[in-house]
Amino acid sequence: MKIVIVTPTSPHPFKNAAARWYYALVVRLSQIGHQVVCLTGGEDDQSTVNETRDYLNGSGVTFRYHPFDDERSLVIRKAQSLLHPRCEMSANRRLVEDLESELSRGYDILHLEQLWSGSLGFNRPRTLLNIHHFEIIDIERHHPGWRMWKNYTQMRRGTSRILKNFKYVRVMTPRLEEKARSINPTARYWTVPICLDMDLYKMQPPVQEPIVGLFGSMHWYPTSSAAMRLIKNIWPRVRSKRPDAQLFIAGWNAEKFLGHLLPRPGVTLQENLRRPEDFFSKAAVMVYAPARGSGMKVKNLESMAYGVPVVTTWEGVEGITYKNGVHCFVEETDDRLTERILELLDSREKRLRMRAEARRLMEEKYSPRPTVAAVEQIYREILTSDPLNVRFGGARKVAPICEASLAS
Repeated sequence: MKIVIVTPTSPHPFKNAAARWYYALVVRLSQIGHQVVCLTGGEDDQSTVNETRDYLNGSGVTFRYHPFDDERSLVIRKAQSLLHPRCEMSANRRLVEDLESELSRGYDILHLEQLWSGSLGFNRPRTLLNIHHFEIIDIERHHPGWRMWKNYTQMRRGTSRILKNFKYVRVMTPRLEEKARSINPTARYWTVPICLDMDLYKMQPPVQEPIVGLFGSMHWYPTSSAAMRLIKNIWPRVRSKRPDAQLFIAGWNAEKFLGHLLPRPGVTLQENLRRPEDFFSKAAVMVYAPARGSGMKVKNLESMAYGVPVVTTWEGVEGITYKNGVHCFVEETDDRLTERILELLDSREKRLRMRAEARRLMEEKYSPRPTVAAVEQIYREILTSDPLNVRFGGARKVAPICEASLAS
């Protein structure tokens, strides 16, 4: 099959959470024999784009990046945003032109990553929309003030408009499917998790020091809320029982969003680590307890892959098939989360056992082989059910299909 994949950020194995999934997806699809064209439009810096090209070199994946080049005037942008909220990717002229050119040469599946990429797929046949999370869930309990209320309202309008334009939708968790069906009950849905390229995640040596950690992008509300809860509510409880414990919080914009909470005893912030290993090689326990946040949490998947035991909430393991106390600890209250943290800090044996079980779970269920095979099956079902002759744009046209697929 020829699969055209559109992503809002480069498929880089060690950048943001979604980028790590994109990398695992495109590389695995190419490995199993598909022709993969990945078109990215966003605001990545040039070093990220160059590194992505280096990682993909020799993989067989065609990768083209188009920086966001919105040439519309401010007035036009505001007006169009009001009429068609959250359709910014369709304003990237070079990306749209490249996509049109690529599809005109024939394709089997158009694969759009993330909800807001959906504006590029209206009325296109054999298009799969992939939803990682719903921002309308993430901030539905957190929109004080007029500006946040306006953003939330626009998100709701944009989510509804985009989702209602698709007949094939893949979501990552059952909760996302339930929400999506409430908006568009006529679409066909598949629930398939994301994965990580496990060959790139080497188990880190067990950390003996009592270091509790949290890693992530602090400009994303679920992660910043988890960090604030950890610093303000959970950490004082831990320190009262283990005065020797240290808290290490790292990630993008950590100082900006959390700096006002410091100094506090035993707490260290660090921004923009060069590699994930710079965090996961230092933490004995990972704690992630967000106030709200839909979708799968890559930070917890990574922690399991690297061998760092996880203490989290239900939302932290959404979409993950786990056994509480075996693969991770899942609790909801500050007191119970604290108890689990202390339990792990006090027992090297429990940490070793949990890290081994979590790594095994990742390899069996959240590595590219099983996950991409499930995505590949979705493609085949779409090809079987979607006719070549489709009506769009008010006239009957033929959406070109890849010759290789017809031959097979």
